[in-house]
Amino acid sequence: MKKIPLAFGKLERDEDGEIASIHPLLDHMIDVAACFTALCRCRGIARAMKAAAGRELTSQDISRLAALVFLHDIGKANSGFQAKRWRNKNDIPAEWPVHIHAGHGSEVFALFDEPSAKEAIAPLLEQICTWGDASDSLLIASISHHGRPIQESPTRGTAIWRSVPGKYSPATVLTEIATSAPQLFPDAFVPGGQALPDIPCFGHFFAGLVQLADWLGSDKRFFPFSQTGEVRARTAFDRAAGAITTVGLDTENWRNTLTSNPISFTDIFHVPSPRPIQAAMSDPALGSLVILESETGSGKTEAALWRYIHLFRTGLVDGLYFALPTRVAASQIYKRVTDTLQNVWPEDTPLAVRALPGYIAADGQTAIPLPDFKVQWADDPDDQKAPSRWAAESAKRFLSAPVAVGTIDQALMGALQVRHAHLRYATLARSLLVVDEVHASDAYMTVLLERLLKTHLGNGGHALLLSATLGSSARNRYLGLTRKAGQKPSGEESFEAACAAPYPAISDHRAIGKTTQTGHSKAVAWTLHDIIDSPELIAQAAISAASQGAKVLIIRNTVPAAVATLAALERGVPDRGWIFSLNGIPTLHHSRFSRQDRPALDAAIEAQLGKTRPAGPLIVVGTQTLEQSLDIDADLLITDLCPMDVLLQRTGRLHRHTRPSDERPEPYRAAQACVLTPAAHDLTPMLTRSQHGLGRFHNGGGIYDDLRILEATRALISDRPQVSIPDDNRYLVEAAMHPDRLRAIEAQHGGSWQKVGQQIEGDTSAERAVGHLHALNVDQTFGETAFPTDVRLATRLGAQDRVVRFNLDQSPFGLPFGELPIRHHLLPKDLSPDAEPTDINIAENCITFRLGLTQFCYSRLGLERLSAD
Repeated sequence: MKKIPLAFGKLERDEDGEIASIHPLLDHMIDVAACFTALCRCRGIARAMKAAAGRELTSQDISRLAALVFLHDIGKANSGFQAKRWRNKNDIPAEWPVHIHAGHGSEVFALFDEPSAKEAIAPLLEQICTWGDASDSLLIASISHHGRPIQESPTRGTAIWRSVPGKYSPATVLTEIATSAPQLFPDAFVPGGQALPDIPCFGHFFAGLVQLADWLGSDKRFFPFSQTGEVRARTAFDRAAGAITTVGLDTENWRNTLTSNPISFTDIFHVPSPRPIQAAMSDPALGSLVILESETGSGKTEAALWRYIHLFRTGLVDGLYFALPTRVAASQIYKRVTDTLQNVWPEDTPLAVRALPGYIAADGQTAIPLPDFKVQWADDPDDQKAPSRWAAESAKRFLSAPVAVGTIDQALMGALQVRHAHLRYATLARSLLVVDEVHASDAYMTVLLERLLKTHLGNGGHALLLSATLGSSARNRYLGLTRKAGQKPSGEESFEAACAAPYPAISDHRAIGKTTQTGHSKAVAWTLHDIIDSPELIAQAAISAASQGAKVLIIRNTVPAAVATLAALERGVPDRGWIFSLNGIPTLHHSRFSRQDRPALDAAIEAQLGKTRPAGPLIVVGTQTLEQSLDIDADLLITDLCPMDVLLQRTGRLHRHTRPSDERPEPYRAAQACVLTPAAHDLTPMLTRSQHGLGRFHNGGGIYDDLRILEATRALISDRPQVSIPDDNRYLVEAAMHPDRLRAIEAQHGGSWQKVGQQIEGDTSAERAVGHLHALNVDQTFGETAFPTDVRLATRLGAQDRVVRFNLDQSPFGLPFGELPIRHHLLPKDLSPDAEPTDINIAENCITFRLGLTQFCYSRLGLERLSAD
């Protein structure tokens, strides 16, 4: 075994398990402290620290905080951790102080019960205590750098801190640490000065920065192990500055380029001029929280990117996180974001990360997973650009990227009591947070989003919420997050007042402000058809339109209904070429396809039904996956009944692009939608049994569980057979979803409908209560409570979906078959978390396999559950 310094901080072993290289503990502690000081010089992080602290931080403050960061690994001095130089506990020599392996987090608490260890570190801690009442919690935050607040563990005794003369002495190492800190950070130990900020949210923010600094300082690409004779205190700070520049945390070069070479909206997006909602995004008077409401297809994505460019240029943000409701939506937006960055910075383009676990991409490269949680970025493992993609190599680091596009879940993890929440929370503070389709959250996710936004704005962050169909209740709740202390809540708006609000609209802390129209007004004629139970009649309606050359989009609420509709089409269509296909194979569009087939389906549907769609008839059948993000343009929409806000999303896929009149069949030159309802348009049977995604499941929940909203939507369609989009959007949403209107539905229909209202309100209250229980509370001093370990917290309530992995050459569409998400309701009960697919059989049209005792089939129709033993 190689000779090891008094205490090691990092070890590397060779293939035989022998120690190949070491990094002294003191040097690693210096590396991490150096990273912290470099991070504090980043504009966005410095701004957030000031906001969280409630005051300007002095150079002495930063020096004292760096000293606390230096102590982050003080626990590694214990004999149990240092015994890890022997891989096998049985090989620990008899004379070593302890014969166990120990960690270095909660073990710190035992230090104070061992006299020699306590005496060694006491002089340093006594000086730190003079820095104010917050010093204890900030030190705990530093030691908690592995992602969760440490708590004293009763299972570790003081033995791990005992010394054996001539073998190993924790006290000697602690003495070296205690004398090194004042030498490294002399300003910190100058008497006097202000007390460190004693605001709880600052402690939580500091914890996240320590985690970021530790992750950077532990990467050998930036901090190779010390060489013989190297004085780490002289080299670490330059290495740290290089590291934060390489990974894109220091953004001044990009900002200087942008300020010295101004670029216009026209230059970036290649359009003659911005639309009014887009141009307004550079208004310097807008507040830190902005809500943009505008119809589908009106350019909200470009408006959000223009907002980011404005804030970045003026130094108000250092990054961007674009949060979408689904993985598919994130994949769609990612390409538009990378194109924009390339137009703004043709050379030295900021890194854009596709922040989707299992589907990560950055800088045009896709990550290849390697053992030990590492990744390879190109065929060349020595790729020189790989270190710049550091933020993309772990989902926990996504939010530290210069620009990232992913699902809302990645951001919400910063608002949950989960490991490394503080890292996400702190790194997000430097960025503009854009949340698209903000209306698409349930009560639980809404609580988490509200908590995230409140802390993000409290740290001086900026946020932009995008929606086509946001109700007044939700809008006022989000705007209330910027309410000043002591200011009374605005209360619920009346239905009349809600309808009077302008649309499209840009709202911030000042008011709901009207914008000029987007110029994309369209009339939509919609009618009710009580044939939701008849796939044959639905197919006939689609075939009739297609026979006249129309592009028909059919959106069903459930996958089984979509499958049944496609089957009916295939039985009745005169030409199977009319049906949407991938690689010549007729198929559907829904969520039960593999992660390799799904992007190909998206690309195929945009090619066949997008802006440059070819002439001729086409019928596309799918589910909610067709509602958003895809740039598709149908002549006729056939859709199951759904809530009004969702229905407006679906109609956004109808006549999406302006075309010459002769490009649409004459009967469909005006936009038309057929809305499918149960027999006699009666929703009453769904009060007791959910059907076609309508109504509440017997045990709570459901796809569209609030029948009051569905009934109000149905009545609106009946009363107003023609509407103008976006002119009528505000009225339609409020008339179907405002509390006053829902109470009117209950009063009109009586008994069972009132019970539905009570059940929905009960479910909502319960979900919100769970959200508050699971959320990270940054108003509580760091370390006062531990994160829960007896329950798995997630960003979405309910059972979790499962991703099953294969290694097959071909899916039914001829593409590689690798990862298949399986919805939770299809999974066998009590399935082992380690279960892998078995009995895999590859037939001509179907891949069958078992998961547990349940048999599945994956075909051109997607995933189907066949049977369970």
